[in-house]
This record gives sequence, structure tokens and C-alpha cells, in this order.
Amino acid sequence: MYPLNNLPLARLSAILCMPLCMLFSNISVSAEPVYKVDESFERKGWNAELPLGFVPGIDKTLPKNFMFNQLQGDHAFSLEDKIVRSGNYSAKLFWKHQNPAKYNGKKTMVDNVDRKAMFHGFKTDQVMGAEAWFGFSMYFPKDGTQNEANNWLFFQIHGSADKRLKEHSRNPPFSLTLKEDGMQGSWKWDPDEKSQTRTGKGTQYYNIPGPKSNYLDRWVDFVLRIKIDYSEAKTGILELWIDGKKVLNEHNIQIGYNDDKGIYPSWGMYFNGNLDVMKHDHYLFLDAIKMADFPGASYEHVAPK
Repeated sequence: MYPLNNLPLARLSAILCMPLCMLFSNISVSAEPVYKVDESFERKGWNAELPLGFVPGIDKTLPKNFMFNQLQGDHAFSLEDKIVRSGNYSAKLFWKHQNPAKYNGKKTMVDNVDRKAMFHGFKTDQVMGAEAWFGFSMYFPKDGTQNEANNWLFFQIHGSADKRLKEHSRNPPFSLTLKEDGMQGSWKWDPDEKSQTRTGKGTQYYNIPGPKSNYLDRWVDFVLRIKIDYSEAKTGILELWIDGKKVLNEHNIQIGYNDDKGIYPSWGMYFNGNLDVMKHDHYLFLDAIKMADFPGASYEHVAPK
């Protein structure tokens, strides 16, 4: 081996540089986005940070892709391998209409969980100015989504009532329902620190073009972008794509509630109102769920592939 003082300058520089070069060559900057929710049920189950009540299909070894669940009973979730949007599995969510109160809580009184078969995602880190993207696919079988007197709510964005103010729960600031004449929904807002009503101070309704029959017996892809601004500045944003086509494009709006904690999503079934009028059991399939609120998040990050 040559003494260092006898090496050519170029060779010497290369040797002295080697440890530093090797150090930098082993450094890699991850480009993988960090999702609040990323679940396609490919691990043959699900997990939540706060699993509640009935938990069919839960596997506590899996990543906690949901904040919590509200499932009517052990029948409310099952793994599906025939009707699948992507991969090998999807989730089948089921709701029984006969005596719904018998599964949870007081057997003679319908509680909030009796009305649902839903998974709930995580909260955004902020409220005012919070911007988030949501992507998911749903399959609405004709025999599982029959018309009822109650609206067929399948997706919503929640506000987080302030416990320090003993604030009561309020209607979701964004909702999407499947009705006899198609898809409809609303968004709501309230700039007050403590909401005085459950419905906020303002509501705007919208309709999605196309009859209900357009969405039955097939996978329907959804992407939603939302930016919260409940103030008079009206910098809020609401954009919705269905099957890659933008069907809602609202900018400079008021949306959301003046809360301490962020908004969070829900996927599944929720039947409000009087359940005595319900005449059918209901079910749907859910797949390709994503929630992204990291800087630079976009349509491509959450859109079902």
C-alpha cells in the first residue's frame, strides 16, 4: 500500500472523501406520504385506536387505520372476497332493521350505535384552515340499498364538540346520502365558539346529477377535498369527484364549526330519524379508503386506483 504522501492528489482526495461519500450515499429521503387512514382490508381484518362495542373482524396486530368503530352487532362487518374494488378483499357492512335496539345498550331504546355500521377516521391536526383529502370506493347493491323513508347516509365529516364548554353534538358539517332520486347532501357552518343549536348557523344543500340507478350494483369511486373556514372570511373549499368526474366545486364558502379539535370522517351506513318505518335490511361494500392531510396532498394521493 502506498504511503499517503506518495499518492497522486486525485487518488488521495478520493480516499479521504470515501467515508463522507459513503455516508451520504446511504442517506435516503423517504417520499412515501403518511396517511391518516389507508385501509383496503387486504390484511383480512381491521384495527382501531379505540375499538368500541361489537368488533367483528378486528385484529389487534394490524395497523390502527381507524379512530373508532360503531357497528350494530356481530353481523355488521364481514370480509368479502368476491365483490372487490382492488386487491383480494373488501369490507361488507350490514345493518338489520328488525328490532335494531336489541344489539347495543338498552334493549328497549334505540341508541346511536343501533343506527350504524360505520368506521371513523382520525382528526385533522387543526380546525380553522384544516385541509384534507378523502378517497374511497363503495358498492351499492340494489337489494341492499332499497328505498326507505330515512335517508341513506353513507359518508360524513364530523366536527368535534368542545368538552370544556359542555358543547352538545351537532349535525356533521358535510354529509353525503343515497336517496330514491339520487345522491344529495349538505354542508354546515357556525363561527360561534359554543354552538347554540345542533344544526349550526347555516346550511347549504346540494344535489349530485344522475338517478340512484346510476350508482347501483357497481363500484363507485369518491374523492373529496375539504378546507375548513367557519368565519366570514369564507375561504373554505369543497370539491367532490365521483368516478373521476368533478360534481361539486365550491370555493370561497363558510364550512365547519369553531372547535378545539379537528374534523374526522365516517364511512358506512347511518339511518337517522324514526327506525320504526324501516322495512328492509341494508348492506354495502367498502374498499380503497384513504385520508390525507399532509402538506402537498392531492387528488392523486387518495383516488382509488
